[in-house]
Amino acid sequence: MTDLTFAVVTVSTTCYDDPIRDHSGPALIKYMADKSNNTVQWIHLASTVVPDNQTHVKETLLKLSAELHPHLILTTGGTGISPDDVTPEATREVITREIPGMSQTMVAKSLAITPMAMISRPVCGIYQKTLIINLPGSVKGCVECLDFVYPILRHAIDLIQNKRAEVAITHSAMQGKTIRKHHSCGGDHHHHVGPVNKGERLRQSPYPMISVDDAMKIIFEQANKMPIIDKPLTECLNYICTEEVVAKEPFPPFRASIKDGYAVHLYSDQSHEQIYEIIGRSDAGGENNNIPLNEGQCVVINTGAKLPDSANAVIQIEDTQVHEYHATKINGLNEKSIRINTVCSINQDIRDIGDDVTINELVLEKNVSLGPAELGLLATVGLQSIRVYDQPHVAVLSTGNELMPIDEPSTNNGKIRDSNKIMLMSALKNLNIQNIIDGGTAKDDETSVIQTLQSAFEVADVIISTGGVSMGDKDLIKSILIEKFHATIHFGRLQMKPGKPTTFATCEINGKKKLFFGLPGNPVSALVSYWLLVIPTLKHMMGYIQPHHPRIRVQLNQPIEYLDPRPEYIRVIIEWSTKSSIPIASIVSPDNQCSSRLLSARRCTGLACLPGKNDVDSSFFNTNQGGLGQQVDCLLLSL
Repeated sequence: MTDLTFAVVTVSTTCYDDPIRDHSGPALIKYMADKSNNTVQWIHLASTVVPDNQTHVKETLLKLSAELHPHLILTTGGTGISPDDVTPEATREVITREIPGMSQTMVAKSLAITPMAMISRPVCGIYQKTLIINLPGSVKGCVECLDFVYPILRHAIDLIQNKRAEVAITHSAMQGKTIRKHHSCGGDHHHHVGPVNKGERLRQSPYPMISVDDAMKIIFEQANKMPIIDKPLTECLNYICTEEVVAKEPFPPFRASIKDGYAVHLYSDQSHEQIYEIIGRSDAGGENNNIPLNEGQCVVINTGAKLPDSANAVIQIEDTQVHEYHATKINGLNEKSIRINTVCSINQDIRDIGDDVTINELVLEKNVSLGPAELGLLATVGLQSIRVYDQPHVAVLSTGNELMPIDEPSTNNGKIRDSNKIMLMSALKNLNIQNIIDGGTAKDDETSVIQTLQSAFEVADVIISTGGVSMGDKDLIKSILIEKFHATIHFGRLQMKPGKPTTFATCEINGKKKLFFGLPGNPVSALVSYWLLVIPTLKHMMGYIQPHHPRIRVQLNQPIEYLDPRPEYIRVIIEWSTKSSIPIASIVSPDNQCSSRLLSARRCTGLACLPGKNDVDSSFFNTNQGGLGQQVDCLLLSL
C-alpha cells in the first residue's frame, strides 16, 4: 500500500469569520478518505480556512508546502469572476509549472452539468513536489470537479515525485494492447488483468517489462520492516538490533590480572634484592582475593583474577624462579618465596577498571547484525535480552503436475523431482532465516493452486512460489492471485535473463499484508531471481542497512562474443590472480548456461552483469586482454 498525503484550504471570507459554515472542506476530506483502498491510503495532514485575500492565500499555500510537504493541496472557493475571487491569481504566484489540462478537464466536464462552468477559472500546477488543484467553492461543485481529475492524480503525483518505476509501469500499461479490465490511471495503476474470453489464449504478456532496479524500488515500497521484539541473547544470532547499547557499568569491574603469575607489592627501592614472600593466592572467581600486601610480598594469581588492592604489578610466572620452599604444601603450593628475574614497572600486566569498556561507552550501534562477538559483548555488559527486528515467516511452494518428491524413484512418465523447493529452502537457511515453511506442491488446476496458496498465506509473511507464472495455459498463479485473493500484481515481467516471468504481488489476508514472489519454474531462473530480488527484500524487512549484494568490478576469464537483448546475469566463480589487477570471474559451464541447467550454478560465488546488446557499442567486444574477457560489474554472492 502507498501512503499519499493531502491538505485542504477553504478560501472564503464568510467561512473564515464563521468556520462552522465551511462544508466544502469537510466534503473534500470525506471524498479522499472514501478513495483509500488496499493500494493507496490518503492521509489528511491539515485543513485551514482563509479569507478572500490574495496574499493570505499565497502565504498559506507556501507555508503548507514548506512545513508539511504534502503530495496534494486542494483549494475550494475563490475561482469565479467576482472581485473577491483571487484564488487563481494567488496559486499562479506559487506554482512553478502549470497543468492546464487538468483545469480544462474540470471546466469541460462541468459544462455538461451547468453553463455556470463557463465563468470558473481554476488553476492547477506544481510547487516543489506538491500538486495544487483549485476547485469551486460549492460542496457539489468541488466534489464533482475533484472526481473529474481523480483518475490521473496518482500518476501525476508519481511523475512529480519522479517515481520512475511506477511511471514506467503506467506508461507501458497504457500503451500496450492488452486484454485487461479497465482501471483509471489514478485509482490503481498496478496490474489487474481481466479474464480472457473462453477459448482464447493470450499471445503476449499483458505485463510491461521493467528493469531489475525499478522492480526493487517497487518491492521496497511495499515491503515493510518486521515488528520490533525483545528477544533473549541466546536466540539473537544474526538478528538486527534496533537500539544503541551503552554500558551501564565498567568492564572489568575490578582490577584484573592479565597473566598467570604473581600479584606483587614492588619494593619502592629498585636496588632492593627482588625476593618476594608468598602470603596467599587469588584465583579467578575466588572469594578471598583482597589479601593486604606490604612491600616485598605477593600472592599467586591466575589470569582474570581480581588483584588485591595493595598489589601494584603482576609478574608472569616465566619471569620468576622459586627462591625457597615450604616443608609442606599450603593452598596447594609449596612455594614460600620467589625471585623476580626481570625489571618490573608499576601497573604492568594489570587490566584496570574499565580498561575494556567504560561507563556510558557506546558498545553497539543500532541496526547492527548480531554475530558471535556482538552477542558476547552484550553479555559482557550485563544484557540478557535486546530489541531486534523480528524475522519473517517464509513459505516455499512449488507448482506443476510434473513434480514428484525428491525421494521418488526415477520414472519415464514425464515426472521430475522437485529440486526447486529444497534449493530455495536451503538458500533461506543459508540466509539464516529461522522460520521456513514447506508450502507444499500445487497441481496445475485451480482448486489445488487456491488451496495451496491459501494455506501458505495463512502461516507466512512472504510466499515464494516456483512455476505457474509464464505464458502456458496451465500457468494459473497470476489470475488466481487477482481473482481469488484480490492481489495487486506490481510487476509480471522483468528485463533480465534468466528470470523474465518473475512476478511480485501483494495482498491482504486476515488483516495482514502478504508479499508474494512468483519465480519461474526453471531452477536457474528461480535461483537467480531469488538472489536478485528475494534476498535484498528479506534483508530489508529484517532491518539490514545494506540489503543488496556488494557490487564489484571483475574481469571475465574469457571474452563474451554475443549479448542478449536483455541484461544477463551469468554465473561465475570469483578468483584473485596476478594476471589481473581486479578479480577474475570464471564463467561456470560457459558452453551452456541454460536456465534449466543447475550445473551452471554449481559453486557459483557471483553474478556477472552483462549489458543488453543495445546498451553497448562494438567496442565492448574489442577486449585485447591476453585471452581474458571484458571487465563487467559483478554481484558478490559469497566469498
